Amino acid sequence: MIFAKKGFKNLYYGWVMVAVSGMIFFFSAPGQTYSISVFIDTMPFDVSQTTVSLFYSGATLLSGISLLWMGRLIDRLGHRKITLIVASGLGVVLLINSTVGSFLIFGFSFFFLRFFGQGSMTLIPSSLVPQWFEKNKATALSIAQIGGLLATLLIPLVNVWVIGTFGWSQAWRIWAAAIGFIFIPVMFLTLVNKPADLNLLIENKDPQDAKTIRLEDDRIKRQSLSLKDAIKVREFWILGFVSMIPSMFTTGMTFHIYTLMRLRGILEPQAALLIGLLAFPALFMPILAKTVIDRFQLKWSISLPLLGIIAAMALLNALTGFTSALIFMIAYGSVIAVLQLSLNVSWPYYFGRYHLGSIRGAATVFMVIGSAFGPLPFGISYDLTGEYTAVILGMMVFTALTWLFTLTLRKTRMHAR
Repeated sequence: MIFAKKGFKNLYYGWVMVAVSGMIFFFSAPGQTYSISVFIDTMPFDVSQTTVSLFYSGATLLSGISLLWMGRLIDRLGHRKITLIVASGLGVVLLINSTVGSFLIFGFSFFFLRFFGQGSMTLIPSSLVPQWFEKNKATALSIAQIGGLLATLLIPLVNVWVIGTFGWSQAWRIWAAAIGFIFIPVMFLTLVNKPADLNLLIENKDPQDAKTIRLEDDRIKRQSLSLKDAIKVREFWILGFVSMIPSMFTTGMTFHIYTLMRLRGILEPQAALLIGLLAFPALFMPILAKTVIDRFQLKWSISLPLLGIIAAMALLNALTGFTSALIFMIAYGSVIAVLQLSLNVSWPYYFGRYHLGSIRGAATVFMVIGSAFGPLPFGISYDLTGEYTAVILGMMVFTALTWLFTLTLRKTRMHAR
């Protein structure tokens, strides 16, 4: 916060928070499936894929439940303190993994990798950006998410190179050093919880006197639902189940990507390239945000991408080679990019910003549960049938049922206040 105190006369500090949030998304990578999956095949443990999947799914599920507590802590202590605590915890886990000699310890580390990395360091920026933006939420969130997209594109290839060059142990230490010597200092120097901490109004509204800032804070509180009230609203559950779909399908597909693609005649290096391409369409979301999100009702920005996901799943079932796989990845990446952005905008829109940390924490549980159960049905389908057709068809049905419920989305009672 040292830089913030010096002042930014010609720049609204919220845009600095967008860059900070992008960095948090990027450094969530050590806890993401696309990063962990590279290490799994290189660690010196003789265990079955089923055992690894069970540990991973269980850890992801427990970390998701724990995010309820993390969301409340964010509301109570603020994003700044929680980010520093979470990053420190993640760095310690990475160091432990660099010396681990037992799969049992490595398996239990999945929980902390998922909780600190994939869970908390996705929740923090998702609830930080809306504290600084109101009219430009969609654009700001889409820019911040570029950090996560770049990680998806780059980290799998970087991990493969680092592990191949220096070994798996040194690779964990390099990640720990990056967290400790780059990420934590930048967060300490720059992260600010909300505009009022700098005597600003959201999006630099005038005037900036203390009374107006206090009235603005009271308005935000009055027009927000608490977590207790939010879980009584149908929209909370509909949005929650929608958020499960991309995390469940993407995690399951990514975890089994090499086998899935091999069955369709696609070589391993090509499959690795396709994983990165999944994030490529979302790089254009800052350009499209105003058109896709701000000019249409959120209900349609959520329901229409679900239809696109169903179509993409059908395409995956029909893949016959690299070209069709490339089309699938671009198509699927495009619709989930729109859906994820729409969901990020939906939570403050439907429930307000004052209790957003606890509400996003509860909402993130849906996403993490989806990630937890994603790999298992893919594995069961393959073990029983030697293919993934059954699980893909099942997820198409689940997505279609969820789509029907999105057609009933409506404004919550907070909009009438």
